[in-house]
Amino acid sequence: MTFRLIFHYIIWSIRLGIPPWYYFQINAEWYNKKKGFYSKIDMDARIPKKWRLKQGYFDKNNLPETFPVFLKPEWGQNSNGIIKINNKQDFLNFDPKNGKIPYILQYAAHEEKEYEIFYIRDATNKKCLSTLNITQSLNRSDERYPVNGIHNKETVYQDITQDFCEKELDILQKYLQELPSFRIARVGLRANSKTELLLGFFHIIEINLFAPFPIHLLDDSVSKKTKYKFIKDNMKHLVKVSDTTPKQHFNRFVFFRKIIKHYQSKTKQ
Repeated sequence: MTFRLIFHYIIWSIRLGIPPWYYFQINAEWYNKKKGFYSKIDMDARIPKKWRLKQGYFDKNNLPETFPVFLKPEWGQNSNGIIKINNKQDFLNFDPKNGKIPYILQYAAHEEKEYEIFYIRDATNKKCLSTLNITQSLNRSDERYPVNGIHNKETVYQDITQDFCEKELDILQKYLQELPSFRIARVGLRANSKTELLLGFFHIIEINLFAPFPIHLLDDSVSKKTKYKFIKDNMKHLVKVSDTTPKQHFNRFVFFRKIIKHYQSKTKQ
């Protein structure tokens, strides 16, 4: 799937006359140039308080009020480096051997269901989305607070976009408008049900801004034909929106820095 995404993105870049490397600048305004990555601490401050989980930098002298909590590299993707801490002793025993990326502590979201919302903003009207997909992360283990992700063999993904009517999709789109105008993003959140999700009763656990993968493409029940059509159509939207990033926000070497940070956050603790 990744190859097809890249292939069709490049094809549309050529057809539309938009440089393909603009892709790495799509959300350049929110890239922390000083740190050299998209900071989870920065992102947390941009989430409305009603959906924000309590979090901050890891401090062994500051014991969490409740457990479990999650320790995450300040920069990371696909759940790389995330560790669940179940009790005081686990917390005190944690040793971030790789000091190149600071760790943050995030309190657990207690809602029962986990969703991934992927979207691409419209290139001509930033108040609208050209693409919106909702996927449920399902964990086959009996863990109450699993670390879901593509590297967790117990995690499977189910595309549930078709379960939402047009009015319900409009409701979700309005919620997403309360976040900054990201051109592309995948928002991970937890809610107890679809009903509570639509009522705005949820907590955001993660916002992925750099090369967010449309996770619904990992749903094995979706036909290859449907997936390929999605890729072909939406890479066109993505190329168009890549051309809307103000050039003054462009960052040099962002791709190479991303690769370095990826492998640093991937280091096992």
